[in-house]
Amino acid sequence: MKEETGYNFYEEKIINKNKEEKEILDISINITAFMDDTTLISKNKKELEKMIEICHQFFNINDIKANVSKYELIKINNEKEDLIIEGESIKKTNSEEGNRYLGIFFRYDNKREVYKQKIMSIINSACNIFNWKKLNEKQIIAVWNLVIMPRIEYQLAAIILKKWECDRLMTRINMIIKKRAGLARTTPNFIIYEKDILGVKHIYDLQMEMLCKNLLYQANGNNKLQTLFKIKMIQEQKKLWTSRCPGELKIMNYRKNNWVVSALKALNNEKIKICNHETKDYKENHRIQGGKTDLIDLLEEKEFVTSIQSRKIKNIMFLEDILEADGITLLKWKHLCKEQGLNTKGQIQKENIHINYFDENDKQDKNSIITWNDEGEYPIFSIDKKRSQSKKYKRIGIHLIMIGDQYDLNNSPRLKECQGCDRNISKKKGNNNECLIHIENEISRIVERRKEENDIKPYETLNNIIKKNEWLKSYTNEDKRNELYNRKLELIDKIIKTNENNFMDLIKNSIIEDNELNLVAKRRFCLLIDVKKKKCEINSKGKRIYSYNVIWKIFESGIKSNTEEELIFLANYGCNNENEFKIILRSIIVGILIISENSELILGINEKVNRLIFEFINNFSNRKKIDSDFYLELLFLENYLETNNIELIEENEKLYKNIKEKRKEMQEMLKDHSVVKTIKNYFEIIDEGLITNEYNLIWDNRLITGGFRSWRKAVTNATWKNEILNSEKLEDLFMYNYRKEFDWITSLEFISNRVEFSQRQCGKKDTIDRSYRLKNLLKEQPTYKTLFRRNTNKIDTDKCIRCGKKEQEDWEHIWICEDNEFTVDEII
Repeated sequence: MKEETGYNFYEEKIINKNKEEKEILDISINITAFMDDTTLISKNKKELEKMIEICHQFFNINDIKANVSKYELIKINNEKEDLIIEGESIKKTNSEEGNRYLGIFFRYDNKREVYKQKIMSIINSACNIFNWKKLNEKQIIAVWNLVIMPRIEYQLAAIILKKWECDRLMTRINMIIKKRAGLARTTPNFIIYEKDILGVKHIYDLQMEMLCKNLLYQANGNNKLQTLFKIKMIQEQKKLWTSRCPGELKIMNYRKNNWVVSALKALNNEKIKICNHETKDYKENHRIQGGKTDLIDLLEEKEFVTSIQSRKIKNIMFLEDILEADGITLLKWKHLCKEQGLNTKGQIQKENIHINYFDENDKQDKNSIITWNDEGEYPIFSIDKKRSQSKKYKRIGIHLIMIGDQYDLNNSPRLKECQGCDRNISKKKGNNNECLIHIENEISRIVERRKEENDIKPYETLNNIIKKNEWLKSYTNEDKRNELYNRKLELIDKIIKTNENNFMDLIKNSIIEDNELNLVAKRRFCLLIDVKKKKCEINSKGKRIYSYNVIWKIFESGIKSNTEEELIFLANYGCNNENEFKIILRSIIVGILIISENSELILGINEKVNRLIFEFINNFSNRKKIDSDFYLELLFLENYLETNNIELIEENEKLYKNIKEKRKEMQEMLKDHSVVKTIKNYFEIIDEGLITNEYNLIWDNRLITGGFRSWRKAVTNATWKNEILNSEKLEDLFMYNYRKEFDWITSLEFISNRVEFSQRQCGKKDTIDRSYRLKNLLKEQPTYKTLFRRNTNKIDTDKCIRCGKKEQEDWEHIWICEDNEFTVDEII
């Protein structure tokens, strides 16, 4: 029903161009709703009328009255046909100002100017109020930042503004604030945007903060958002006709009807990308396979753009496509055109000689049954019926049981449908006499069947069924154990960097494995971690390095386990930023790589970090999770624990006391100089190895690990400080900063007048004092030279009146005049 009536998004993703391997991405959307605001979406008028009819049937059943006169209609391709509901024609169709949905006006032609005009109207209405209201600059800035900017940010969800457009939108509010602050119109804008001076929020800065978070949320969000995002990325990849992922490319132009690509273009302007495929094995499925050298690496940007259509028609994407078999000689034009229709070698079909494996992605035919061995029981039989909504199992089947009390191993078992047992997962238990069970995937296989006297019989003896099922289960379990172990080894090599191989070998040799994968009772482990900061050092590049000693203690706690067997190891961790929480989280990652799968884990760590982990895992809002400063580490932990079926639990009172004592011992060890001297191992965690999301924020080839919005705010603050340093009016400040003679915190507090007034206090004196200090900083205070040049009344000379009109009174002379009451050195 949804696919029939809804609007369908469909795209073919090219996996391998030469082998013609493709993947279909499709999604159907027919309705969006928020509170009482509902929107029906359809591919044509007929299907839309069908959905409206269903809605009105529901209204009639529940005695709901729908006001048809308030209905609005957006038609994209057909403007002639009218939509008539219950004999009433929809009047508000393709409104010129746009149709309002959740505060945003959408037009049928997606005209960009509509969204821009809405933002302009918000700014103009606010500025009109600021003009006649008797507000000082602090009050205007507070209203702008706290009230107006959130409204603008909401509208930015539908449009990507260019830098020059944002600057133009800010012009009017800039003039109002400068006027109220007592500053000249020529005052550089960085004075009002700098956070520590006036702190006005710029629309462009706000847009970049929003994109850094919202684009990642869309790319890594729920299934619908992810699918829509991938479809847009595939469309851009095909439009450029390149094997490269659009997330790693420098987008050339903004797109009118593609918000995602326009957002990527805006981020590219700030040296931000969402993919970095130069890293080994990084999301290789983003790129199209089929060649080694993409033509994008060989052509100039202009030539690449102009040749897109030609290359697409000729199916040329790689350099290898236009070379002969020797890989050196270029193909002749006729030979190239002739080869376009030929196929390469087909895929080699895999053979299944002895075992017919069950594939949970395909529905089985009616002439087969599925069987597998369960622990301590005879084989379980089932007939495939339908898909499952469970995360663990993909198919549900009808349970079959063997007939009789005694079974002949040398003959085929007689089977019948179960009428209900403890395995039954049906929601209608006891009503339809049908027993439904989940079908195992990895340890199950398909057996052909026949009917004899109303009984079902497989084409295998019971003994053969049991033996084959046992072999499949043991082979699968052993294979899974080896796969899990090898995966851990690869993960350790991928995320841990150390000075010596001894520490790496220690971790690999300490990995705890299960003898059996399907244990009835889970093993319970305790992971204890403590860190102690060492003295910071300055490296050869002049950067400050913070060093921490880390100690791990791992032991198993349970009825059958021996608590005296403990694994203890120590190492040193170095980093550029002082952050103990991050060190503990990264140390936990090292520790859980040792813990076996399908187990329970108790963390004996800093209580605040422990709470941080539990809150992150129990938070079901991905949008809120992104705001965490430790997003990369916490997301890796959450994903690893879920993938390996490791459950975090809280300790009981007895174990809590035991852990507390052990942590005291660990802290004493870190204080013991004789123990600390033995620490030879040094390790780091590679950020790229912790990547869990498909798309990430990469700035200037550096991975941003979390707190994306706050990170962008810090970049913005640094940008405006850089504007101050590079201003022509403050050339001397650049040298003071270079020689580290400029105290930023104290100086900016003084200039913004936060010495006498707090940031929230305002008044006439505060405005005058700040204006005076800012003009002094910018050298804009009127001197006799300036006043004389302006032809100010009664100023008939540009000479200094203090020293007897010997020299011109310019900005330099004011400070060095011999007749000043105090010298500069005395003031300092």
